[in-house]
Amino acid sequence: MAGAKRRKKSAVWRKIHALRCEDIKLWCVRRLPILKWAPSYNLKENLIPDTVSGMMLAVQQVPQGLAFAVLSSVHPVFGLYGSLFPVIIYAVFGMGRHVATGTFALTSLISANAVERLVSPASNNFTTSNNSGVLGLSEFEMQRIGVAAAVSFLGGIIQVAMFVLHLGSATFLLTEPVISAMTTGAATHVVTSQVKYLLGMKMPYISGPLGFFYIYAYIFENIKSVQLEALLLSLVSLVVLVLVKELNEKFKRKIKVVLPIDLILVSMKSSIRLLAFPSLFN
Repeated sequence: MAGAKRRKKSAVWRKIHALRCEDIKLWCVRRLPILKWAPSYNLKENLIPDTVSGMMLAVQQVPQGLAFAVLSSVHPVFGLYGSLFPVIIYAVFGMGRHVATGTFALTSLISANAVERLVSPASNNFTTSNNSGVLGLSEFEMQRIGVAAAVSFLGGIIQVAMFVLHLGSATFLLTEPVISAMTTGAATHVVTSQVKYLLGMKMPYISGPLGFFYIYAYIFENIKSVQLEALLLSLVSLVVLVLVKELNEKFKRKIKVVLPIDLILVSMKSSIRLLAFPSLFN
């Protein structure tokens, strides 16, 4: 028994001593793809197009980051932070050129579920006006972002474990109907979670089994509390967004820059609100 252990240890040490610099370099390139494409990157041909593309995606990501932060039940400013760092990390470790990184609607809803259960507005023991001194946010907001950060960190650990165990190949077991059903269900839940903002209604956070039906039951029971101004603004925004998106898709070969209509709408609404209610920003 002792002899077998000695032989096993000696075999391990032989493998360690047999490692060459080329083997270590190959391992690093496999784990850090940036070491493979960065040395061969053509600055003259690709720098300007990549810069323009990056700027356009950054402009598009500003309103999306704000919206997904609200969807996560945290302060909107954290949506901008959550849109920046994943892209930088993926540039170093990412292997796919066409993978979209950053904030995502479904993970935002999952994070919001934990935030609303653990830091509920109805059960907090501190006032929202109590400034924590961090980014000018209240203690209530900092408590919420702490929960959201813990959920995100746990999700990252699980993803790293899946990477180590090479569980990416398990996705081949998912059939197309299953993926389509998951995508449709996620989109339905995202739209349902935003109905109260589209109608301008104040309603409690509803989740759990059959929460989807309880939300619409609450809306129909309190249909008289719908704000017509918010509903009209929501409908106009949806029409403009869909129309401009179709125009951008139709004339994408003729125009070099895609019109960032979502950022324009956010800027216009913020400007109108600033002019109409200047006391809110004092």
